[in-house]
Amino acid sequence: MNELEDILGIKFPSNCEVSSVTNSSKKVKKDSLFFGLQGINEHGSNYALEALNLGASLVVHNDKNLKISNKKVFYVKDLENILVRFLNSFYKININNNNFFTFTGTNGKTSSAFLCHQLLTNMEYESIYIGTIGVQHNNKQLQTSYSSNTTPDIFELFEIVHSCNWSMNALNICIEISSHALDQKRLEGIHDFYSASILNIEDDHLDYHNNIASYIDAKFKIFKINSTARLIQENLLKFKNQFKFLEDPNKKLTSISSTNHFADIFFEIKNISLKKSEFYIQINNPPQNQEQEKGKKYHFKCNLFPEFNISNLVYSICSIGFDKFSEDIVNDLSFLKLPTGRSELIKNISANVIVDYAHNENAIKFFLNSIEKYFDNLIAVFGCGGDRDRKKRSKMLRSAIENSSKVIFTSDNLRNETFEQIFNDAKEGNKLETVIAIENRKEAILQGSKMIGKKDCLVILGKGHEQFQEKEGSYIKYNDFEVIDEIYS
Repeated sequence: MNELEDILGIKFPSNCEVSSVTNSSKKVKKDSLFFGLQGINEHGSNYALEALNLGASLVVHNDKNLKISNKKVFYVKDLENILVRFLNSFYKININNNNFFTFTGTNGKTSSAFLCHQLLTNMEYESIYIGTIGVQHNNKQLQTSYSSNTTPDIFELFEIVHSCNWSMNALNICIEISSHALDQKRLEGIHDFYSASILNIEDDHLDYHNNIASYIDAKFKIFKINSTARLIQENLLKFKNQFKFLEDPNKKLTSISSTNHFADIFFEIKNISLKKSEFYIQINNPPQNQEQEKGKKYHFKCNLFPEFNISNLVYSICSIGFDKFSEDIVNDLSFLKLPTGRSELIKNISANVIVDYAHNENAIKFFLNSIEKYFDNLIAVFGCGGDRDRKKRSKMLRSAIENSSKVIFTSDNLRNETFEQIFNDAKEGNKLETVIAIENRKEAILQGSKMIGKKDCLVILGKGHEQFQEKEGSYIKYNDFEVIDEIYS
């Protein structure tokens, strides 16, 4: 205990035991050490007494305004600066000894991080995926108690790494980093990334960021962390001059493009279908520490579609580097699979049905555009989330109308709004001749299944892997795949 006391600069009460550490009062159990830190809306010190009542052995906080006289409550001024050191000592882990492959972007970060994880695992490296679809250590899904956020905070990250029980060489951690996480500095204390990627930036999450400028600013914060490779979609370089920290020559950005042959990294898709794709990666100006790759060209094949998933894979490959690939052969990546609910063509049924997580205007547009050439007609089923950016609803519906034959507008996590309120927002400024509104999502999918022929496709958007519908504070069990299975079984 002495080392933990020394790090915090306090003396624990006699007979004090610390069995776990947390910054969430919901996770407090007997002999927990509860850290009261500044949250988004309030300070965690407000839960100090609640934590003690739940069994915490002591509370440590940095709220100079807190007035509690209790021998188990301690004020530590520079708490945030010593937090990672404390967690390293408690878990007997040096979190900064691991390799972090980080991905942010409006769309594609789940797929890129998951593909990166699969590449590393196939190369027989120890790897963890952390993101929207949970946590996976090598090929095993981990059951963790961390929150449902895309990106965990530093406490949850330690919990995840500790649960892997890996004490040999460095772990490779493939992690999605959301704009919320970057803005809130959830991973404060991680000093180095192996790679950092911005895949794309489109209008999204403006209910949180208020405007696109703040959203862009949040995304670019990923490049503030020291990184061996900083990868960016080429058309985002136009924002580079807005960030003074990028003037540092050690923060070189590496651009990726499928249209500009002179980008730092150029990739070209030679063939693509529902079952097989081939592409090349040409390295004109490699990231730092990959100088030996300059001028090289690599040929790959995989089973991914449509085009944007090849782009996601390119970021994954470039994040890792090319040491394990050969210029002399077609590198076979057919073992790769997309995350559940990402561009997933349902197998072994009598109709064409695709499930995808697209849930903003551009994602819907890009996805429908990418698959329309494979089918005569597209019937799109989707909805808009309640208690989220209302301004994007009509844009989402417009994308669906303009890029499909028919649209069935339905529920997608109503939360505390009614379906009628959400549909009224979505209707604004749109022509509704090809739109049907069906509140019950299961009934909407059933109706869509009746509207497609053999050469058509039912496209179910928005929920992907999700296992629930959120309504009025309740989580109601629901999954698009189960509905499809019921219809076609």
